[in-house]
Amino acid sequence: MTDRPDVPDSAVVLALSRVEFGIDSVLDALRTQDPFGIRGLLTEYSAQEQPNLAEKGLILAIDRLLRMKVPGHAEWPTLPLGQRCDWWVERLGGFAAVVAGLPRVSGAAADALPVKDTLGAAVQAMVIGAVCREYGVEAHADRTAVMARVLTARPITPDDVLRYDDPTTAGKDVAAQLGFGDESEEAGLRKGIRLVWRISKLFGGLGEVFEDRPRGSIGARMLGKLPAVGVVGGFFDERKGIRKAAYAAAELLSTSAFRVKPIG
Repeated sequence: MTDRPDVPDSAVVLALSRVEFGIDSVLDALRTQDPFGIRGLLTEYSAQEQPNLAEKGLILAIDRLLRMKVPGHAEWPTLPLGQRCDWWVERLGGFAAVVAGLPRVSGAAADALPVKDTLGAAVQAMVIGAVCREYGVEAHADRTAVMARVLTARPITPDDVLRYDDPTTAGKDVAAQLGFGDESEEAGLRKGIRLVWRISKLFGGLGEVFEDRPRGSIGARMLGKLPAVGVVGGFFDERKGIRKAAYAAAELLSTSAFRVKPIG
């Protein structure tokens, strides 16, 4: 991981603590059959814009990911834990193609944009939050600590989270910054992207801290440096990165390793 001793753990905790509060509404929205109207948007684009081969491949990949059963029905809690976690991984994988991969449309120029890493980190934080919920972890400090371990590899514990941030204050602050309860804001894809964008901004100047978060293959990352088709590379990069983040979170949750400082 990128070593940034000039960024204290307290700054990382303050940012992740607020992100953790902000992801609930995104996770709830993704439970629908067509999250943020993505499938409808893709269908309309495909019919009107005559997409090229790369764009058609991206559209088909996202559409396949979205053709999944929605949680929330009576039998959902009876499904195997791994199957429930995979649902979130695949659903957020499709969403990441739309959001976290957007800056890659400019190709290698996106590397100079700190928002590339903060957007990717925000999406990965969402899948980590979803996995925590499926594991039955409800405590804000616990979920924030797991996010910190996976996204930064810093040995932050729930006690550290409570030491550096007050959950009540953080919750109120995030509600104000993200505009929760604002009924005038539009629904659908624009609202979803705008909310994730706002969440990524909570990371402030921590972009370099997340440079070495879980990522996809080198091939996908190289494709992401090409103009126009870079968004396709970004899709596969972020999709695999999300899966790696989910597996890392599951391992921490299974062993409760996030609760203690590593020895040595």
